[in-house]
Amino acid sequence: MDDTQTADERARLDDFRQEVRAFLGANLSPDVAERVKAGYYLDKPELDRWQRALYERGWAGTNWPVEHGGTGWSPMQKYIFEDECSRAGAPILIMMGLNQVAALLMAAGTEEQKQRHLQRILDGSDLWCQGLSEPNSGSDLASLKCAAWREGDEYVVDGSKIWTTAAHWANWCFLLVRTSSDGVKQEGITILLLDMKTPGITIRPIIGLDGMHSLNQLFLDKVRIPVSCRVGEEGKGWPLMKYFLGHERLSAAGIWKCKAHYARLEKIARETRRNGRPLIENARFRDRMAWLEIRMRALEVLLLSIVGDSAKAKGPEGAMIKLRGTQLQQEMLAMMSEAAGPYAVPFHPEVLRTGWTDEEPIGPEFATTATPFYLFWRKSTISGGSSEIMRNVISQALFQ
Repeated sequence: MDDTQTADERARLDDFRQEVRAFLGANLSPDVAERVKAGYYLDKPELDRWQRALYERGWAGTNWPVEHGGTGWSPMQKYIFEDECSRAGAPILIMMGLNQVAALLMAAGTEEQKQRHLQRILDGSDLWCQGLSEPNSGSDLASLKCAAWREGDEYVVDGSKIWTTAAHWANWCFLLVRTSSDGVKQEGITILLLDMKTPGITIRPIIGLDGMHSLNQLFLDKVRIPVSCRVGEEGKGWPLMKYFLGHERLSAAGIWKCKAHYARLEKIARETRRNGRPLIENARFRDRMAWLEIRMRALEVLLLSIVGDSAKAKGPEGAMIKLRGTQLQQEMLAMMSEAAGPYAVPFHPEVLRTGWTDEEPIGPEFATTATPFYLFWRKSTISGGSSEIMRNVISQALFQ
């Protein structure tokens, strides 16, 4: 807790933490929690049930203002909620709609767009994906080439998007297109909201290194999108995108993810034996864990210092948190794979969703998910802005 908090404030936050724990105890399935903690994958119906439980409690929109159906929580309440959910093993929802799209619509959407989309995002009726990255564009989002031109009351879109998480589940897509090539590359970019039932969309699965299907490539062949689905002015989407990406960075770097990974790593190190002794007693492994914990705690202090400051979250401080948070996640997951020893090599994609049901695990049970989880989250230092881009943001702020 912050040393500047009064005793009354601390008491209220302690009461709130107990309220969250009681909700989790009553609504979170122990089976789902154990699977989340063990690194197994959940299907869409399981994620939908969890979002519905949050919605019915009034807790789906943790970052939303009250007037739109949100919780109206303080930054510390949001932090406590995420922390307790992580400790309990609550599912991590696909937050594109709840966080980034909702924030953008509240800030720049028309009243019609807000009325059409916000409630359905909040109650889980609609799931959103993002059409940002493109083949051959690397991390330079402003180099996008997916073209859109206006014909009457519609835009016609032609091009491709890649690394689109959950596109095979999504109802809607937040789409970035180029409506003009004049001026610098950041100009002429427009934001459109795409109904995924629109004709002309082809979704090609991309199977990740973990063997699972969460990523996709979208092909858009003369897809027609009503002008009423444009957010902001035509060609003026880049400043709005910067607002959008600020929310994605802190979500990608979430300290609660680091803390959950570290708790699992510590449990593995205490239960896994090498040469007849717990792995935690291996001096080199223990020192690496200590160094991870030191950096994790420093990250938490930095996050708490900006948790209520949206300007800092979108600036160099947010970039530092995203950079360090995703690096720590990768290091922790790599150590879990190392802890599995030779059992990190066997690959069992068929049990990543169901667990070992009909036969005994090969090696320690944690080994089944350790390497696939590590391989999947190799993407974390790329998605939401690569580490190189984050370093550029930080360095530009230092030398302005």
